[in-house]
Amino acid sequence: MELHQVPLDSANGIRSSEGVIRPGLVYVPVQSEAGPFLVPFGEYDEWSLRDRYNEAIRIMNTLGASTIVCETFQEVVVRRGVRAKVLRKGAELKQRRVENSGFDFRHEGAGSSPRDPRPLRRPNEPGFAAAVSSVLENGAREIVINIRNSRTHSVDGALGLQLKKVGFDLSGGTQRSDATSLHIRAGFPPARKMWK
Repeated sequence: MELHQVPLDSANGIRSSEGVIRPGLVYVPVQSEAGPFLVPFGEYDEWSLRDRYNEAIRIMNTLGASTIVCETFQEVVVRRGVRAKVLRKGAELKQRRVENSGFDFRHEGAGSSPRDPRPLRRPNEPGFAAAVSSVLENGAREIVINIRNSRTHSVDGALGLQLKKVGFDLSGGTQRSDATSLHIRAGFPPARKMWK
């Protein structure tokens, strides 16, 4: 674990996703077009997923998609163990539930001529650069991207528990699920033929 503590007065001019920068709170630094800003540790996973969601919609719109469906799903896993052992065997009850997480986007229209959406805000995100190449260079008619996001900045995760033990405030809630999936499907109109 690497933690860099800085005096509060050195944060002048740096933005935070929640407005005011609070002392003793652990932040994750994030780069953006408008310059660096800080996201509270316990809220980073949710912020990151929303940022990817918005970037995916921006890319598909700029590429001229006629249809876009963008959905997120949370997979909630609850484990309950039975402590009693019968013939040296214990039991565990596992319940798995998939639920829609609340930010969905659907678009249907005529589409437009594709434009290049680069530079991408997340150039290393799997599928984003490939989608751009597929549409601009290969005339792709449909793009599907599935991203599974495991929570790494959870307040109750291993790193979160270490930080809380040494007295840091992490903000955000507790871990609600093991993973969240982002599903993007975009359809593109056929290339318009130019007649001479």
